[in-house]
Amino acid sequence: MKEKIYTIPINEAFDKDSECPFCQLNQKLEKDILDYIMGPSYMEEDIRAETDKAGFCKDHLNQMFFSGNRLGLALMLDTHLKKINKDMDSLLDNELKLAGEKKSLFKKSDEKSPFCEYQETLKDSCYACRRLNIRMDSYFETFFYLFKTEEDFRQKVSKSKGFCLDHFGRIVREGKEKLNSKTYQQMLQMLVPIQKENFKRIEEELDWFIQKFDYRFQSDPWKNSKDSVERSILKISGLSIEE
Repeated sequence: MKEKIYTIPINEAFDKDSECPFCQLNQKLEKDILDYIMGPSYMEEDIRAETDKAGFCKDHLNQMFFSGNRLGLALMLDTHLKKINKDMDSLLDNELKLAGEKKSLFKKSDEKSPFCEYQETLKDSCYACRRLNIRMDSYFETFFYLFKTEEDFRQKVSKSKGFCLDHFGRIVREGKEKLNSKTYQQMLQMLVPIQKENFKRIEEELDWFIQKFDYRFQSDPWKNSKDSVERSILKISGLSIEE
């Protein structure tokens, strides 16, 4: 299989022994994006303009706070707060005005105020998430392309340990749209047994982890169960636990 630049990350992810190659991709990509944001990029005007507008979700703010670069974070938060304050001035003045108006019998009682709509939009907005989602979209596109065109890649997939629930759901959902019916059927015929077998494997490893706390099994080997809690969490939710 002749690799191209855009196929290298996918191939490398499936070369690794992991519970979900897409979680591996997501984890590395997220780190790269946050390193880029907290690196020299926060001094670039075009990047700051985007972060001022979009802001960051709670998860990424938490990661950025513990990244060690509080000055960089402070600079981004400062200009982002300035934009929020500017937006809020007119929106909250309008809220006061609307609160003083008499309610019309014909006005919908559940109609959202402009400020509430603004707040909800900002809550769901994140510069890092947007960049992450764009790149992950391209990884899934590449996955389907390689599965459709490269036998070597299909062999790699056949030897994998399946995927987390979230990413497997995306494969099933998007594969139906992006592959013809024959290739889609072939993909599911390969992946469904892999997915079922590896979820059963995780269940058995977790069961053995629990049994090891019974005094009757204390002298028995742990087998492959020591990190089964972390891997179970990843399989179920896609969350990678790092100590």
